[in-house]
Amino acid sequence: MRRFLVAGAVTLVAILPTAGGASATPAYSLRVEASGTTLDPGTLYAVRDPVGTQRGELQGAGNCVRAPGDISVGGRTALGLAASAANASAALRPLLIVEDSFGRRICRIGGSNETDTPFTGWLYRVNHVAPTLSAELVPIKPTDQVLWVFANFGTGANTGDELVLTGPFRAAPGTVQVQVQAVAFDGAVSPAPDGTMVTGGTSPATTAGGIAAVPVNQSTTLRAVGAGSAPIEIPSNELSLCVLANPRDCPPVPGKRFVGTNLRDSFKGGGGADRIRTRGGKDKVRVIGGAADRVDCGKGKDVAIVDPTDRIKSCEKVRRSGEGKKKKGQAKR
Repeated sequence: MRRFLVAGAVTLVAILPTAGGASATPAYSLRVEASGTTLDPGTLYAVRDPVGTQRGELQGAGNCVRAPGDISVGGRTALGLAASAANASAALRPLLIVEDSFGRRICRIGGSNETDTPFTGWLYRVNHVAPTLSAELVPIKPTDQVLWVFANFGTGANTGDELVLTGPFRAAPGTVQVQVQAVAFDGAVSPAPDGTMVTGGTSPATTAGGIAAVPVNQSTTLRAVGAGSAPIEIPSNELSLCVLANPRDCPPVPGKRFVGTNLRDSFKGGGGADRIRTRGGKDKVRVIGGAADRVDCGKGKDVAIVDPTDRIKSCEKVRRSGEGKKKKGQAKR
């Protein structure tokens, strides 16, 4: 049986936010949703070619287990991005790839493994659309958004439309209006079903015609989920919301999460409160201006150019704006 190669080739432009652009090393946006659990809410990963990951095999009723040896895949593909992210994030391990007559596919991420009874498995979307090709054949760009979801056709979890949540980033205490759209596997867009719930406010809000009025009194993270106790819709992206009496005191844009490789990377922060973890290699990070950032340089001889309000860890050479020269021995502040 040809598992999980579904149709669709429409590009969804109207609701696609920019994912990359804030790093000198190209970084690619990934979100991972298991049944009822978010394994990665949305992170920008630097990727190098090729990427090695663990091999899987199907036993019994299609259960995916670890097999001897590893598999090497192209990094800048929908499949390679997930494999690269698993090498950097414990929440995505083990990530196992099985190989059969239909090509290579992910059969397990974390505790969610492919089975035949019930019929479950990992599906993917690029810019909200399910490509017709195997994930290893789909190249990606830094502006793309890749989503992997664990679909359970026994319960229906994550087998429906993908919810996409949009709204302002800055607001005053009170009520904030947001929009929730439902995107089918082929890219068809419609308002989310009435009763879709938006969480994260002072109380849950429900949609009517794809619009919800969310009560907020402090900075929070909003999310849309399907209506009812067992929704089939894929939960939405997270929407950061800075809530202050004077919204102009908020950063101009939300922060992003960046994760590097074990090779040399270069990251440049944006205007929000970014979180950057470079991992190994001789890395360079520049986060001048914008909100207070958090930088973890990891292993290697790294250089960080930061503001006085930024928090840094394990950076061998640190230059803070206004100091004029590098200082050694400031590995942690």
